[in-house]
Amino acid sequence: MTSVALGAPGAYKSWWRPSILDGYILRMLGAPAGAVLGVTLVAFLLDQTLHLIDQLASNGARLGYLFGLVTNLVPYELGLAMPASFFVSMFIVIARLDEESEIDAILSGGISFERIVAPLAAAGMVLGVVSLLLVGYLQPYSRFGYRALLNAATDAGWTARLDPQVFINAGPDFTISADEADPTGRKLKGVFIRRKTLTGETVVTATEGVLALKPDRKTTELRLAGGMILSDGGQQGSRLLRFGDFAYQEVIAGAETLRPRGGDEQELTLPELLSESQRPDALIPKRVLQAELYARLARSFAIPLLPLLALPLALAAKRGRRAPGMIIGAILLVTFHHGVTLAKGFAVQGLLDPLVAMGGLYGALALVSFWLFLSSRRRPGETPISGLFMRLESLFERRTKVAAKPKTAGGVVSLSAYLTRIMAVRTGAAALALIGLLQLIDLLERTSGILARGGVADIGRYMILRMPFLFQEVAPFAVLGGAIFTFSQLSRSSELVVMRISGLSLFQIFQRTVPVALAVAALDIGVTDQVTPRAEQALATWWNNSAPGAAAKPDAPRWFRIDGNVVMVRSATPNGTVLRGVSIYERDDRRALTRRIQAATAVWGRGGWRLHDAAITDMGLQRATMMSVAETQWRTTLRPADTARLFAAAYEITSETAFRSLFGEGPVDRSPSQIKTRLYRTLAEGLAPIIMLLLALPTALGHSRSNRTAPIVFGLGCGLLYLVSDGLLTAMGSTGILPPLVAAWGAPVAFAAGAISILLYAEG
Repeated sequence: MTSVALGAPGAYKSWWRPSILDGYILRMLGAPAGAVLGVTLVAFLLDQTLHLIDQLASNGARLGYLFGLVTNLVPYELGLAMPASFFVSMFIVIARLDEESEIDAILSGGISFERIVAPLAAAGMVLGVVSLLLVGYLQPYSRFGYRALLNAATDAGWTARLDPQVFINAGPDFTISADEADPTGRKLKGVFIRRKTLTGETVVTATEGVLALKPDRKTTELRLAGGMILSDGGQQGSRLLRFGDFAYQEVIAGAETLRPRGGDEQELTLPELLSESQRPDALIPKRVLQAELYARLARSFAIPLLPLLALPLALAAKRGRRAPGMIIGAILLVTFHHGVTLAKGFAVQGLLDPLVAMGGLYGALALVSFWLFLSSRRRPGETPISGLFMRLESLFERRTKVAAKPKTAGGVVSLSAYLTRIMAVRTGAAALALIGLLQLIDLLERTSGILARGGVADIGRYMILRMPFLFQEVAPFAVLGGAIFTFSQLSRSSELVVMRISGLSLFQIFQRTVPVALAVAALDIGVTDQVTPRAEQALATWWNNSAPGAAAKPDAPRWFRIDGNVVMVRSATPNGTVLRGVSIYERDDRRALTRRIQAATAVWGRGGWRLHDAAITDMGLQRATMMSVAETQWRTTLRPADTARLFAAAYEITSETAFRSLFGEGPVDRSPSQIKTRLYRTLAEGLAPIIMLLLALPTALGHSRSNRTAPIVFGLGCGLLYLVSDGLLTAMGSTGILPPLVAAWGAPVAFAAGAISILLYAEG
């Protein structure tokens, strides 16, 4: 047990004067709070970054907007993550104080239960003020900033730059792509342009071309060489023109008018909400403004109540009682947040008074918090809730007969098995805790949309489909957390001292714990490569297809390359077996258009794809000839699963999909740099858990009387730095800034080399 200098007894009778105990508890709170908040923010921001990269690339926008967009997301994600991270970190600190019997020592020294919670309550009040600043000022401006940047990035027009194989919607009914492009995106090969017209469409193909942006910054000029133009003329038929050199100009779309800040209640600050709600001529209804105002205040004022929940729920009268406490705490947080969302919806509809609805929910949370806190004052760790769980457990034990385990003959556990077992248990616990935290925060953001798409049962559906991605995000940090907890416990019990004295080196400790990291790495590779892409695709399909009428958007046409040809599909069934509005542009080896097939539908069957009601246009030397067929075969390597993925708009793809796309056997709708980066990362991602174990090994250097905080902070900091660096390098590889091989393997190799160097230095 770590001793704590409590100071003079009189110092604890003053509530306003900080003491040694306050500093001790707050210092213990800092590291886990920072780690949990950091992991949460990194996980969600990296996810948003990948989404934004896909969105910007598909619109041909400059990736220079990416940093500003992600920065504007930080206040929003921070506001979601802060309450849950604060509660989890308090739970960790209180559980540690209880495990080491420090709570008992403090209480036996005459320190009251209220005095123990005082520093945590003070931290809650500070975070409540921070939350008010976030939701009251930063989030409204960051929401508008995000919208303004996204408008500038996606609607300001095409930047006259092409990534190879990416289809750019450079304006209304205008699509352009190139098979190859130099690093500047200006010199092109295999150019394809399609412009929709009143009489049909105009298709331009060329062997090569050069892009330029005129001084007015609104007109692009494309100089093409060795190509042809096919123009539909209505009843006059299609006209064909072949050229040696041709200059094609296009006026790019101007930016949509940006709606000023204030048209949405979520973009108003707290003073503006209060002022607008008192104006009789406000554009937004008064009940909407009041509901938004009271919802923000309720969520911010709830943070100081969390210590009153965390302290009684985290204490345990005996071992094994904390898991129900964590579950109850999570349920209370989720219920309160969703209750606020539901009450806000009722208030907006005029069914409830906003002040009564939000005040009632906040009063209920305060009542439960004080009830749990006051009920545990006499016997810390025993609350009505814990008593209920104990009675249920005793009832279950009376009805269930458990046979005693036979004793083993040897009864001796090897050191390797011992280290592996405790490492596996703590890694699993860390993974469950982190997944639960991310799931909680994700649900805080998504529950309204889920309920609008179905019912309460769909929340479980969303959680299941989201689980693989969350495991993928937390798997490396779970190994880091499990290793740090393992080595810290062994250090406190002086077991590590005995191991080191007996001649066990850090690398030998690594050998005995690496099986857990290898198991997590193998599971992570399988989930990341096979499970997550399919789950994300199913989630995206369900989310898009179940959107309510006001939010539902028609499918945008999907462009892709397959078998050397260009294909456009207007819509598809969820399973991808029926395609509607299919246009196939067949090309020769010089990428010149040879045939165009336009079919009403394409249906997958035993013999492959069958095109129905097709119009075929063949390109001759001087003119184009047309014919119509009721049905014809489409010979292609395209699969129904491919079109289902394309219309699901899921950016996660399997290594098999990347391999097929890279070698021309699957549809290609993204740049080779994205595909190669994904392919190279298939095995590189598996190194992350092993690297995290290496980064955690310095915590084994401490012992029970030394400063163990520095190695722990070092391990957590390096782990976060690795996740950020790996995510940034992956993004840079996907956008072509770095070679895909360097982007995929750069962070794993660099951090592995650094961790091994530190261990060699420590052993020397």
